[in-house]
Amino acid sequence: MLVLLIAAVFIYYTETISLKVDAVNLAASYSKNKTEADNNFLDKELEVTGTVKAFYNLHEGRNVLELNTGESEISLFCFFMNEIDENKAARFSEGDTVIVIGNCEGLDKYNFVNGLKIELKRIK
Repeated sequence: MLVLLIAAVFIYYTETISLKVDAVNLAASYSKNKTEADNNFLDKELEVTGTVKAFYNLHEGRNVLELNTGESEISLFCFFMNEIDENKAARFSEGDTVIVIGNCEGLDKYNFVNGLKIELKRIK
């Protein structure tokens, strides 16, 4: 019985708790070693803290929120999954600090944009 309880707690925490990371360090991880970064972040829910670089229409009517990644050559784009967060993000200004929660899609998904992608679930 104790083993089942421990397994349930482990699954709960690994499946429902977001990994916390800031945008600069996330991009730096991918710049340094894509394979290792994918192992750590790809397909996982992340809570990313960062500063707004821009909000704009990127492709075929899709708006994105781009976060500042510091000195990294990798851009970080947040793709919206709902209009509420998209409308909220449209009111941000460059330099605003934000916390976004979403799934890390890595560098390879959405090949029409070069950069790191987050499928945004919500803005804190």
